[in-house]
Amino acid sequence: MPSLAPTVGPAVTAAMPRPQPGRLELLDGVRGWCALSVVFYHVYWETFSAAIPAFRNPASGFFFDGHLAVCMFFVLSGEALSTAFFAGKGDAATVRLAIKRYPRLATPILAACLAIFALDQLGLVFIPQASRVVHFAHWMGDWGRQPLTFSYTLRYSLFDVFVSDNAGRAVNPMLWTMPIELLGSFLVFALLLIWNRFSRPRTLLLGLFVVAFAAPAGSTANYLSCFFAGLAFADWRAQGLFVAIGKRFAWAAWAVIGVLAATDGTLLWLGREQGKTAIAIVLMFAVYGSPTLCAFFSGGVSRALGRISFPLYLIQFPVLMSIGSWLTAEAGADGSLSLAAVWAVSLASVAACVLAAIAFAPIETVARRLGDALVAFVGLARGRARSQAGAPSR
Repeated sequence: MPSLAPTVGPAVTAAMPRPQPGRLELLDGVRGWCALSVVFYHVYWETFSAAIPAFRNPASGFFFDGHLAVCMFFVLSGEALSTAFFAGKGDAATVRLAIKRYPRLATPILAACLAIFALDQLGLVFIPQASRVVHFAHWMGDWGRQPLTFSYTLRYSLFDVFVSDNAGRAVNPMLWTMPIELLGSFLVFALLLIWNRFSRPRTLLLGLFVVAFAAPAGSTANYLSCFFAGLAFADWRAQGLFVAIGKRFAWAAWAVIGVLAATDGTLLWLGREQGKTAIAIVLMFAVYGSPTLCAFFSGGVSRALGRISFPLYLIQFPVLMSIGSWLTAEAGADGSLSLAAVWAVSLASVAACVLAAIAFAPIETVARRLGDALVAFVGLARGRARSQAGAPSR
């Protein structure tokens, strides 16, 4: 297949330090635990905390902080999308990732939203019944405020989810992150494509990070600072910075993580959501500086979670709105929920989410193949265009 874009020069490529083996496994492992944290947040912190107030405490506030996990997703995306470039694969790898990005996201999203549509049409959604049991009038937000149609499900999955933040019309309200994810991804691609054509790319990156980081908490601009930080992490990792930190300052990484965990958990317990992007960025830096944690997140269990991280994030809402809400309604049919019933329903709901994510995982393979096919098509079209213009096809 003809090259999609010019690569960096041989001298630049040769000078680039090579990343550590297993770095993508590390990123996937962290992403897997973050996805599980989001599920725990929705099950324990949101669903059953009214029935069992003790579920909300500073410790669970850190480990079950779904908002923090989402910010960490954004940092991980920024680094993962930059990995190939800083491994010396040049612009062509970046362009291929850019071409693949939409089908890589949209294909699994479409499958998950069609599952939601099917559950709704079959009468297998039990949100109203569960809401009365858990004593949250607006449990799971305002989902279902308007009738769900097949045409709107398609439109939402392929377009609206990436451009709209209208939660009241969301087929899957947990996908409020997608406009930020797509925009952040393409900003990373743009920065990488000018990296070797700009005299001071790191200064530009720093400037963009500062501007984004200074934006109001919860704004799209503020979340974009996580992508810029992830790109910087990819650059630093390729230069061996995290290895050096791990050899000399691993103890400091643990100290930083302890302070961040206590701070974040207490803030969430007190109902304060500020500072999530800052905590996520510093937390990821500290994790990378700890050889022990890097080994843990690169281990077998973490990699297994990493393989289903996106399916788990996507499929949790269909599971919770159907199986989870039905179990909740049945357990509280007499008007109350015992502690034993809460534990049984919550653990069954989490297990159902994990099993559904495993079953959903082959959709990821379809998405990757569609992305590869699109890359091949674009490469073929580009080659034909160059041939017709009289230029060599290579």
